[in-house]
Amino acid sequence: MRVALRLWALLLGLTVLWVALWDDISVANIVSGMVVAVFVVAVVHLDRIERPEPHFHLVLATWYILLLGWQLLLASLRLAWEILTPGHGTYTGIIAVPMRGGSDDVVTLVANSITLTPGTLTVDVKRDESGATLYVHGMYTRDVEAVRRDVLKLEALALRAFGSEEDAARVEGDYQRQADVVRAEHEEDS
Repeated sequence: MRVALRLWALLLGLTVLWVALWDDISVANIVSGMVVAVFVVAVVHLDRIERPEPHFHLVLATWYILLLGWQLLLASLRLAWEILTPGHGTYTGIIAVPMRGGSDDVVTLVANSITLTPGTLTVDVKRDESGATLYVHGMYTRDVEAVRRDVLKLEALALRAFGSEEDAARVEGDYQRQADVVRAEHEEDS
């Protein structure tokens, strides 16, 4: 039942797209759109395309949106202050931030979230066998590690909210290792 419903929705969507591309609602366009839609579905074999199951955790996704909103607010205020009081408060640069994992969807979400934030821009994304690396341009990059930490915090939350169980486990392991390092440094200082 579910497959049949999805098939009909796909056929309808492709037909609507065909009519929209021709920018003319006529019987001939609707019929030809249906023919093209049936042909595309028959040839492409969408049932053979394997997509990973999407993961979604409502609480963590809400937290991601709130964190992103908070970062947008702070960055907007900082940029407004820079505009009102021009000086030498900026220190621009491009920073490479290696991602810890995740699907292309999660990497794209993080890259677009960075670009949305005033004063930052994702310049490039490189993907190889070891994973993805984001190249981020920032206006306030005096502390490179702080910028990298902020991007990784956003990525960690995105992986936990939208990534697979393996991604979430990897992030939790990173948190534990980081906590152990901070604890060891604190003990050395005391």
